[in-house]
Formats: sequence, structure tokens, C-alpha cells
Amino acid sequence: MRAEEVRLRDGRTVTIRPAEIDDAAALLENINLVCAEEIFLMMDQVPYDLDREREWLSGFDGERSALFVAIHGEAIVGQVDCRGGEWPKLRHVGLVGIAIRDGWREAGLGTAFMSRILEWMRARGFKKADLSVFATNERARRLYKSFGFEIEGVQKRQMLIRGEYVDEIRMGLWLAN
Repeated sequence: MRAEEVRLRDGRTVTIRPAEIDDAAALLENINLVCAEEIFLMMDQVPYDLDREREWLSGFDGERSALFVAIHGEAIVGQVDCRGGEWPKLRHVGLVGIAIRDGWREAGLGTAFMSRILEWMRARGFKKADLSVFATNERARRLYKSFGFEIEGVQKRQMLIRGEYVDEIRMGLWLAN
């Protein structure tokens, strides 16, 4: 689990590294900025509770779960995580989630995050990456397809976003050879 500097397509650089307990406040800021847009994430906000956030962060063990952040200056501008299945029949599957702050999309950060989390998953023996995405999030769907994710199911009108019903798309990528 390393830190690395990544140059984005627009010339800006970020450091992608594993999240630390001291990132709690910056992570809350990042996730709540993305939540406030209403159209990318399931939740509308994460309560500002530093103790709870630190407890959540301490659950990422680096073996069955990981959380990576992108740092620019002092700010976290994006995050990607994976949690492995807890039950024996799901231990080969990792659920992936990404949240990138406005102003940092379309610059290659999503690509860097997906590369990093899939590398981490393969190194730990995961066989499948799993995720959900709103049908309206075309940018994310393109990113996932570019890595080989395939649509595995659609839950019609599953979400109510800004007064409109939106399909939730389940996508998966088989990692094993």
C-alpha cells in the first residue's frame, strides 16, 4: 500500500495514497461535496461526526478492504474504496465505490483510481470486482466499461433523484485468469 504522485491529463498532480485516520475531516468534506450534487451517490450526506468517521476509517484493514484518497495540496479531491465480501460464498468479490469532487472529473483521476483499486484487488486474490452506478451517470459507466466491466443487471426505476426515477445498473469485472 504505497503513495504515488499521478499527473492528470490537465497537468495537475495528485498524490494517491491509502487513507489515514487523520484524513477523517477531509474525507467528510469530500464525500459531502459529492453528496450535495445529489446525482452520483446513494446517500444525500454523511453526518459530520469525526469520531464516527475515524471508526469507519479504522475498518479498512488493507487486506480485505482498502480506501485510497487523492490529495492535492491539503485537500482530498477524490476517494476509491473496496470492501471484500464478508460471507464465505462472497469472499472472492470486492465491492468498489468512487467519489470524485467536482472540478476533478474528466482529468484522468477516475482512471487512476480504477487502476489502483483493481491492482490492489488482484494482489489480494479477489476474483471479481462489483459496483453499482446510476444509469444517468454516463461518465462513470464509460470509465467502468473501459476497464472491461460488464452490465450484470438493471434495477428499473430503483432510485428517485430530483423527482425522477432512475435505473440502478450493476456491473462486474472478472479478475481471475
